[in-house]
Amino acid sequence: MEFFIPGLLIFIVTILVTFLIVPKAGPIVTAVLSIALLSYGVYDHHRLFAAEYRLSTWQDGLKIYAPAIMIGFIILFIIGSILGFFTSASVPIPSMPDIELPSANSITNTITNSLNTVSNTISNATNNAFGNNTNNGNSESMLGLFGNNNKGNNKGNNKGNNKGNNVSRSFLETL
Repeated sequence: MEFFIPGLLIFIVTILVTFLIVPKAGPIVTAVLSIALLSYGVYDHHRLFAAEYRLSTWQDGLKIYAPAIMIGFIILFIIGSILGFFTSASVPIPSMPDIELPSANSITNTITNSLNTVSNTISNATNNAFGNNTNNGNSESMLGLFGNNNKGNNKGNNKGNNKGNNVSRSFLETL
């Protein structure tokens, strides 16, 4: 139990850090922390197993091949660079399909039609609100905006339900 509880606590703290703190860190912070923790891990491993590293002899026979391997990789890199610079090592880019745009006249016609529709709607609304329409000989007034539906003067076919064909609703109700 002595090793289980502290290990479990470290595991839970690690999970909390992983899911709550690390996603909010940016890529630079993550990269710096990764390099620092990796360096500490290598240092700690080397410190812990220093005797094994000193007494290890299996790689002594490979030490004589290290310069040849490095020179081989450098030569391959140089050959690849020369081929990339002096040949047509171009990446094939697929051609994009042509996008047909509508003509400028159709765009301006659409905008003009939209503006005309908005203008007509506004003029109809102001005509209804300011009394340019007549209703059974009586003109509507600005009182229609505030819900005074001119109930005493309207002679339409209301019949008590206030939903006849006449303009008896306020301007805000018609919107």
